[in-house]
Amino acid sequence: MKTKVLITAANGNTGFPAALELLRLGLEVRAFVRNPNSEKATQLKRMGAEIFVGNILDIRDVRKSLIGVDRVYLVPTYPNLLFQGSVLLSALRDSQVEHVVLLTQWLSSNTHYSVYTKEHWLVDDMFKRSALNLTILNPGLFGFVYFLTPEPLAQFGMLPDFGENAPPSNEDIGQVAAHILNDPAAHRDKTYRVTGKEVLSAQQMAQIISNVLKRKVKVAQLSEKMILKVMKASGLPKRDASQVRYYIKEGHHAKVWSQNAPTSVVRDIVGKEADDFETLVRTYLLPHPMAKQTFTNKLKALKLMVRAVFTKSWDLEAYEKEQGMPQFSNMGFSTASEEWQREHLSSDLHGVVPVKSSS
Repeated sequence: MKTKVLITAANGNTGFPAALELLRLGLEVRAFVRNPNSEKATQLKRMGAEIFVGNILDIRDVRKSLIGVDRVYLVPTYPNLLFQGSVLLSALRDSQVEHVVLLTQWLSSNTHYSVYTKEHWLVDDMFKRSALNLTILNPGLFGFVYFLTPEPLAQFGMLPDFGENAPPSNEDIGQVAAHILNDPAAHRDKTYRVTGKEVLSAQQMAQIISNVLKRKVKVAQLSEKMILKVMKASGLPKRDASQVRYYIKEGHHAKVWSQNAPTSVVRDIVGKEADDFETLVRTYLLPHPMAKQTFTNKLKALKLMVRAVFTKSWDLEAYEKEQGMPQFSNMGFSTASEEWQREHLSSDLHGVVPVKSSS
C-alpha cells in the first residue's frame, strides 16, 4: 500500500504546494479543507488527492481525518492557533501516525509581544514533549507578504521596508515538507530554518521589483501608523494587523529575518536551489491584475491611498484587551530572549537544530 499523508490547510500557502509535490512523488494525499469547491481543492481532486472536508478545530473531524493516515503535514492557522494545536496533538496521540512535520514561526518565543508568536511557542513545546516522531519547519517572514498590497507597490512604486530578509517562497516551504514526509527517517527530531536564496535589503528588493515591472520602485519609509492604515483600507484582518506591527518593528530593530540566513535547507532536502526574490516577484506580483500599468489601475491605487490617508487608525492596544489576548509584563522581541537564542541560533550552516533542544 502507498503511504498516505494528511495535509491540513491544504488550500493554503504551503499546504497546497506540499500536496502537489507529494502527489508528484507518488504518495497518497488526503487534503483537509473547509471549502471543497475552491480552485485549489478542485485541482487537487483532479490530480488524485482525497478531499476531506471538515473543521480543523473539531476533534471529531480531526480524528476522522487521521484514520488510515501514515504521516501528517500540520499547518496551524490563525486565529485559534493554540486551540487548533491542542486538538491536533490530542487526536494524533490516539492515531497510528508515524511522522509529523509541523510548520511554525522563526520568532517562536514564550515572551514575545505577539500572541501569535507565544501560541506558536506553546504548540511547538507541546509537540516537542510528545512521543511523536517530529520535524519542525520554522521559516521567517514569507515572501508573499511583500506583495499583499499590490496597489501602492505596482502603481506608485512604494515598497515597505521590513528589514533585511532572505524571504522563502510558499512553494519551497511546501516542497521541503513534502520531501521530508516522503522519506522522514533522516529528519526525525530536527528543526529546519527554511529561507530564500540570499539575504537582501529593502533597497535591493526594490531594484529587483523595478527590473521586473520595468518601472521605478523605491523603499517607502512609512510609519507604523500609515502601514496599518493602508492595511485597514485594503481590508486586511484587524487581528492579523495587531500582530504584524510587532514583526515590522522586530525586523527593523533586531534584523531578526536575516539571522541564520540564508540556509541550504531547500537545496539539501529538495535538491534544487531556493527560489530567489525575482522568482517571488514573478510568482506573486507579476500575475496580479494591479501589476499592469493602466489608467484604471492607477486610479484604483489612488483611491486606496486617499482612503488610507483619511482612514481612522486602529487602536490596537484596546483591541487586544477587548479580545482577551494575554497581557504580560516584561515582554520583548524574540532576539532579546536568551531562551529563543538557545533554541534558534544554535543551528548549523544548513539550518538544522535538534527538536529536543529545549526539553
